[in-house]
Amino acid sequence: MSEARVVALVQARMGSSRLPGKVLERAVGRTLLEHLVVRLRHAQTLSDIVIATTHSPADDAIETEASRLGVRSFRGSEDDVLERFHEAAAVASADVIVRITADCPLLDPAEVDRVVRAFLEADPPLDYAANLAPSDRRIPLGLSVEVLSRAALSRAHREGHEKYHREHVTPYLYEQEGRFRTRVAHPSEDLSHLRLTVDTPEDLSVVREVLEAIEGQPDAMDLRAALRFLAAHPEVAQRNVGVRQKSFKESDGDARLDGLFALFRADATPATGAGHVMRCLAMAEAWTLAGGRAACLGAMPSSIAERFEARGVEVLAPPDGTAPGSTEDAQLVVRTAEARGAAVVVLDGYAFDARHLAAIRGPYVTAYVDDHEQRGLPVDVVIDPNAGASRGPRGEGDAPGPRVLAGSAFTPLRAEIARLSPPARSFEGRTPSLLLAFGGSDPARLSARGLRAALAVAKRVPLHVTVLAGPMHPELDALVSLSSAPGASLVHDAREVGPLFAATDLALAAAGSTAWELAAMGVPMLLVQVADNQRAVIEPLVAGGVAKRLDREVAQDEAALEAAIEGFIRTDPAELRRMSEAGRRVVDGRGAARIARALGELARAKSQGEAS
Repeated sequence: MSEARVVALVQARMGSSRLPGKVLERAVGRTLLEHLVVRLRHAQTLSDIVIATTHSPADDAIETEASRLGVRSFRGSEDDVLERFHEAAAVASADVIVRITADCPLLDPAEVDRVVRAFLEADPPLDYAANLAPSDRRIPLGLSVEVLSRAALSRAHREGHEKYHREHVTPYLYEQEGRFRTRVAHPSEDLSHLRLTVDTPEDLSVVREVLEAIEGQPDAMDLRAALRFLAAHPEVAQRNVGVRQKSFKESDGDARLDGLFALFRADATPATGAGHVMRCLAMAEAWTLAGGRAACLGAMPSSIAERFEARGVEVLAPPDGTAPGSTEDAQLVVRTAEARGAAVVVLDGYAFDARHLAAIRGPYVTAYVDDHEQRGLPVDVVIDPNAGASRGPRGEGDAPGPRVLAGSAFTPLRAEIARLSPPARSFEGRTPSLLLAFGGSDPARLSARGLRAALAVAKRVPLHVTVLAGPMHPELDALVSLSSAPGASLVHDAREVGPLFAATDLALAAAGSTAWELAAMGVPMLLVQVADNQRAVIEPLVAGGVAKRLDREVAQDEAALEAAIEGFIRTDPAELRRMSEAGRRVVDGRGAARIARALGELARAKSQGEAS
């Protein structure tokens, strides 16, 4: 087999029961998938690398990332991974397949070469070789390498019919002794106590810290570099020792949302802003990443609807004249939920009162996103995503209340924010950047006033100012004109804001849902409460040292606003660093995934209860 074409097939998808979107999480400025691809390119035995992903719309992001990295991708079945590998191997003209999972960004290319050579040099020839066995593993999790012949893969595809055969690709080759010619090529040292894979938030924390610590070292791709760091910092390795790894007979789909449909109801209008809809986007995206299907019923600009559809979430526009919260609206929600066989219905908006929520109850789980800690709501679940939210019961008197998902652990952030690694911020030695962000429609009309004040400050203090204007902004022409000034820029109706937030040093913003995204990215903020409902956002962020408060009266007085901006820009760098670190502690980015998991569990329990 000296002339064999050896192809690494990297198994990757955005869905994951424990950490959705993990392969596009970032560390040291690169996605985990990029870290893995760079390491595979250093393996001397590989002829090619192919990313084997799925047809799911959520995995468009993986195909895009593969293209950016200059590697081929193949899209196949989401559930039948064995079939996906079989087809990908044929398209890649592979003689030998190296199976790699995309959650291994610390994979050592020398380990890949060691196992591939053990396979190629065996006499008589092997069908399958790996550096671990199900009952005998000495390699750290995250450095697993499996090598198999194309003929063996084809036979497994023909003969392996169990669910775990199809999902885990290789069990049919090694589970029965004598069925194939196999070999386990163990490493010389037993390091089985280490988890260097990324399957949970704890794993991600460990791997990020390792990658940051070894960045730039001459032997950064060598496993020994990671081992040196972990030996010097044993507390890091302890973070994920309690995580249980699933056996090959366990299906990842058992914890997924396959076959479950969620209906979200929210509107984005100039009067209400886009916050309710954007929270639903984050939750719907998490639902689809976990394998479910989702739709959002609501009025919204086409540019926002396109964001849903790009993430595989259908948008359903209510008939003209349907008033949010009306009897007709409730009837529409019920008809839509019943027609789609919804398992979950989630409402987000202040027009949906207790009477309306009672009217939409049905055989599905009902949930309401509540910013006001209301009691006695006739729903199964209350989602209160604000940091200071009460976790206590929300029933009336002695009556049991709905289940409450409260606090910043349930703050739903879009995946593009959640998967980013916040940059280290020094706040010294360069011209600071200030972001102005007053919501999708800026109902208080603060953007133009804020930009004029900031540009006045920039004449005295080095400063670059960027205005983020949503799709329904009422003063767009004025912002276009003002942003033509030196040191200013305008970002209008951005589809992706993660890179913008990562490049931002400071923000002057309304205390809406964007404040949580900025906090997660470690951006110190000067926050304005422009509506009563934003009190639940601003108070915990100010109390937690994440933001400073700017009174609305000051924000509406241009001279006072100018002074406030200059004072904020001149804040001591040490204090700004503390604010940045506090924000990252408050919001960890997993809220949407936790909500999806909780709603899915309740939906299954409700379905099973009714069936019995």
